Amino acid sequence: MFYSLSTLLRILAASAASIPFVAAQAQTPVTTDELYATLSSTAAPAPGFNVEGGSVFTNYVNAVNNGQFFHLTTGSWVYEKPGTELAQFTYLLWCSDLTFSDFSNSSQMGFAGRCVGMVLAGNAAAQAAGGQLTHSYSEGDFGFTFAISAVYVEQLNVFEGQAHTNTDDYVNRFWDDGRKSTPGIEWEGHDEGDMHPNAATSSHSAFGESTWMSVEEVAQLFNTSTDEFTPDKFKQVYLNTWIKDHEKEAAEKNPNTDAELEIIEEVKNETDSAGETTAPAAPGTAEDGVTDPIEDDSASGRKLASVAARFASAALRVFGI
Repeated sequence: MFYSLSTLLRILAASAASIPFVAAQAQTPVTTDELYATLSSTAAPAPGFNVEGGSVFTNYVNAVNNGQFFHLTTGSWVYEKPGTELAQFTYLLWCSDLTFSDFSNSSQMGFAGRCVGMVLAGNAAAQAAGGQLTHSYSEGDFGFTFAISAVYVEQLNVFEGQAHTNTDDYVNRFWDDGRKSTPGIEWEGHDEGDMHPNAATSSHSAFGESTWMSVEEVAQLFNTSTDEFTPDKFKQVYLNTWIKDHEKEAAEKNPNTDAELEIIEEVKNETDSAGETTAPAAPGTAEDGVTDPIEDDSASGRKLASVAARFASAALRVFGI
């Protein structure tokens, strides 16, 4: 028996939300001693190492050598609209097209690149709280693009980074010390001139964490091979997602639609003349040789129930549940 994708993702969101977060309504008194007890018992042994003795450069080196990386991010979002409930949100970023700095100068050690994002859970809760959601796409599809960058800050002994959406003013900041999990904060301001019906209530602040996923872990989540997630495959996925994301933004939220559509057509023409190839099949579809049952539980598109089940199971293992 297969659960619906929406049910599986609600299970995932509820489980993930219970890991690093406390309900906004919790009134249990807290002491400073309790908070001290949650900290690592040892200080970082030396510059370039974290409190667990591992290298601060672990995730950075993997990104350099692999030409890509993946973030599984879960956050608690508080929207500006009075009386609305806390919203939990989970999404996956696949980042590539990376440019790295000169490794010989620690004050300039960093990277910049592009990402595609996939909503895993939280759309409904965020919209109910007043969010307009640049990410308001089918859960389980790559539907939006990000730009990302980070730099090593020697004084803090961490990589300080940011990621922001390309069709809105949503921003995510994170601090990476080489461990598997990276803390972060997120926010979105008020969009003057935005035509989305929720624009007046979409401002929010959030906190959360990102888990650095290997390509093997991501392939396992989607029950496919690592060949589906390569830097070369990323370029086509990013192009298709960028076009889809900007066309959606131009149609729904941009007061200067004609100018944006003109740019989109220029990009399409440039890629067509360069001999654009067909995008790879989505993991779990018949086209990629995997015959998992497909379930369509919304008008927005097909849902992969069995793939989502594997994602939920594997993600919970990542979080230690």
